[in-house]
Amino acid sequence: MLRIVRFLKSIFYNLVVSLRFPSESKIFTHLTSEEKLKLLHLAKVNKGEIFVEIGSYVGASSCFLAAGIGESSCKKIYCVDTWSNDAMSEGKRETYQEFLDNTRKYQNLISPLRGTSTDVANAFNEGVDLLFIDGDHTYEGVKADVDAWLPKLNKNALVIFHDIGWAEGVKRVVDEEIKKLAKAEGRLPNLYWAQL
Repeated sequence: MLRIVRFLKSIFYNLVVSLRFPSESKIFTHLTSEEKLKLLHLAKVNKGEIFVEIGSYVGASSCFLAAGIGESSCKKIYCVDTWSNDAMSEGKRETYQEFLDNTRKYQNLISPLRGTSTDVANAFNEGVDLLFIDGDHTYEGVKADVDAWLPKLNKNALVIFHDIGWAEGVKRVVDEEIKKLAKAEGRLPNLYWAQL
């Protein structure tokens, strides 16, 4: 019975995403439709102005975060990636132009910052209200992202991690570093978020 419910939910979320966001739903991603809608919702309810995404790949999650904040002139999403597919399972390849093409609809909200997460963090001087981490999933990679970006978070900021359902590095960093700081938490099978 539980499998049938999950299957029906999956169909429902896929239908909602494809009908409401036809161009965005065609962008290749490892996100489920439910995760896309959750990112959209978390961006929409966040009252802050500065969002940072670590690991933007070809732009699907960037678009759903941007759709969530709408046309707010005071909000900005900084997308951080090398766009060389450094931590992707399909191997190295240049993805920057694909990212730009896929996110063109939201170019007024999205600012790409090309480089490693830690290098970009060293030069980044704004307070962050929402941080989405979906980069290198090794323990060392996730820990480096957290160490570099957590000091930049504003009070009550939201931090989101993708791939907590399978990536041991993500799970371990969340358990060791984030849960003890969390004022509130939420979870889907492969997506975790906490207000710090």
